Amino acid sequence: MMMKRLLPLLVALVLCLGCLSGCAAGETEQVWSPKEAPAIRNSLSEEEVVAERNAILAKGTLIYSGKTNQGFNSGSNMTWLKEAAPEDAVALLWACDDVTHGGWGVLGLSINGVQQEIVAVSDHPEKERLNLYTIAQLMESVNIQTPADFKGMVLGAWNGGRVAGLYLLKGEAAAEMAAHVAKVEASEAVIHTYKGELSNENAIPAAKTLYAYLKSAWKTGCLTGQMESTWMGSPDYEMLYLQKHTGKLPAIRGLDFMHNDFRGVAGRAQQWWEQGGIPHICWHTGSDFASGYNESKDHNLNWETALTPGTADYDKLLKAMDRAVPYLQQLEDAGVPVLWRPFHELDGGWFWWSKGGSESFVKLWQLMYSRYTDYWGLDNLIWLLGYSGNGGNMAAWYPGDDYVDLIGADSYTAGANGSLYAEVAALAPEGMPIVFHECGTIPTEAEMKEANAPWLMFMTWHTDWLTNTANNTVESLNTIYNSEYFITLDELPALR
Repeated sequence: MMMKRLLPLLVALVLCLGCLSGCAAGETEQVWSPKEAPAIRNSLSEEEVVAERNAILAKGTLIYSGKTNQGFNSGSNMTWLKEAAPEDAVALLWACDDVTHGGWGVLGLSINGVQQEIVAVSDHPEKERLNLYTIAQLMESVNIQTPADFKGMVLGAWNGGRVAGLYLLKGEAAAEMAAHVAKVEASEAVIHTYKGELSNENAIPAAKTLYAYLKSAWKTGCLTGQMESTWMGSPDYEMLYLQKHTGKLPAIRGLDFMHNDFRGVAGRAQQWWEQGGIPHICWHTGSDFASGYNESKDHNLNWETALTPGTADYDKLLKAMDRAVPYLQQLEDAGVPVLWRPFHELDGGWFWWSKGGSESFVKLWQLMYSRYTDYWGLDNLIWLLGYSGNGGNMAAWYPGDDYVDLIGADSYTAGANGSLYAEVAALAPEGMPIVFHECGTIPTEAEMKEANAPWLMFMTWHTDWLTNTANNTVESLNTIYNSEYFITLDELPALR
């Protein structure tokens, strides 16, 4: 164990000595790089996809193309749709020209005044994407028997959305495009290698024990969790509130390295573990990893240089993210495992870590994982990948099974959020627990079962989200915390 901890220092010493002897001879100092990530999917090249798509679109009829945030209303010009055959298709080529909307929906589609389900989230702001609908599908969506009954089509565009092209594809062209879409979807399916164990094979015994417990608890119960605040007179403000009104404490305590509260968070995390609970740490910070919530939204990176080993921006990024290492190491030395949730709400578009799009985010997550695990040897972290409640194309943001232990999403919409659970479950490897890592109103057992959403845990946000009775009444808190289904601190097994 000691040799493993000394390894980064020995590497640095060797590099330094090498530089002293080699720099004079014109040699370049070695730069640390993360290990090469395994393939996440069998992707086709972007050039191949675009070329094939555009060749098929050229066989169709262009109905409309617009500018940023400019929608389309067919009005009385419906002949092209009314005279189409059921096997023909409408191809919607769209884009987002606003890089700050990394995860927001940017388009809407209405047929005969009926809003359609449309996945249009700008996970790659620089790329044009395709949605394909057969005429038969559109007819079924508004319950009409013939294309002649179409009365209107409306496309909305916002958040930088742009209709790059609305096409009608007939017969053979429609079939070609359907085959193209199926081929692309198959190539983008995530390759899962998860075997039910922690991604870090060197994980400390306590982390392995905790992970085994989490897996056993999933779908049989739900762990209670509460985020702390640190500005309400005591960091135990929420815990004292729960204890007063329910007689219980949550199984999981949520903490935040925000504003460099490293020492305080590490101390409270260790204390919570020694008390029998599970610590969970997130990090609201700017790209300097030394600030807080405002900076987490306002900052950004030069993504190309920041993720390129050997550049000044890359070195700066590594040194910044290393700020937490001594405190996470302190917890490991004390035998404390941590549910580690960096870069949360990763596909939301509001935090800097999602503003570079999904490909940059995946590289960023893999970089931190490799830096913390392979370089620094932090073996007490259980890596929690936390999506926002936006939904839509989550797979593009997935960094791979080798880098994830728990997967989940958050939502401040009341209820069990069954559709959000289903979307995460569709992406997650079989057997990986799914968590509700932030919420406002706690879903009840009945709501979770009715929605088929057996979240492993919930994490109520702090202050008013907990104490305002418009969000959680005292009666509901008391019922949940004293339910057999919801697991509280006193009901956890001995994990130490």
